[in-house]
Amino acid sequence: MHRLIDTQTNLLRHLTSHAFIFGTRDLGSAGLDPDLRGMDIQRLRLEAEFSYNKRMKRIRQTFERTATLLGHGFSALLRDYASACPPTTYERYPDAKGFLDLFVERSAQEPPTPAWAADVASIELALAGARTLRPTAMESEALAGRPQPSVDLWYRTHPCAVLVRCGYDVRPLFESGRSGDPVAQRPACLAVLASRGRRQPMVLELVPEALALLEDSMEWSPLASEEAGPDDNTRVALIKRLAAQGLVLVSGNDLRDESHG
Repeated sequence: MHRLIDTQTNLLRHLTSHAFIFGTRDLGSAGLDPDLRGMDIQRLRLEAEFSYNKRMKRIRQTFERTATLLGHGFSALLRDYASACPPTTYERYPDAKGFLDLFVERSAQEPPTPAWAADVASIELALAGARTLRPTAMESEALAGRPQPSVDLWYRTHPCAVLVRCGYDVRPLFESGRSGDPVAQRPACLAVLASRGRRQPMVLELVPEALALLEDSMEWSPLASEEAGPDDNTRVALIKRLAAQGLVLVSGNDLRDESHG
């Protein structure tokens, strides 16, 4: 016996299909599906188009700068994404992440115009993700999970830091008063940070060594003693600078306060 859940699943498959969203010639053959018998196909098509427009509006809102840069190319990319990736969630961020993945894959095959559009999209997604984070609660949770101190100090990357590697320096596009500055083709290491007391996340530029350290420090690690060798002392100094920027948590001593005091 055909279960109701199977009928509903099949209906959703049709409503997210290219034929129903865009009213292509395949719509007629889809109407022969027994699960659609007795239904108004044109009304279903309008519902599919409405749902598509709502979904694409959320993605466009996430990638406003990217949409402006790409113009009509962004709309074409949205259509391709809708056809290739039916919705699997109503949550905004995972859907936007899927769109960015498709865009980055396409950009590797055929660079967009402008060439730095994918980097802009990566930062916009990082900003969107950072806005959903809860800095105070997440920082407290991370500190509560630190190991019992068998050394003087432990450190880890702040849980509200989102790391981004770019092939172009697009940071001026996200800074007030610098949007007209030229975009330089050079590797840029960035961190998008949601922090306590700030309504909007910050976009911070890092040296490559700092980004590598943050990428390798997503879990708690022991902080070397100041009496260790020169390499360890350099690492400690870098960790202190990152802690002062709010990018690293250090248990035992709040090095951010220490650096400002």
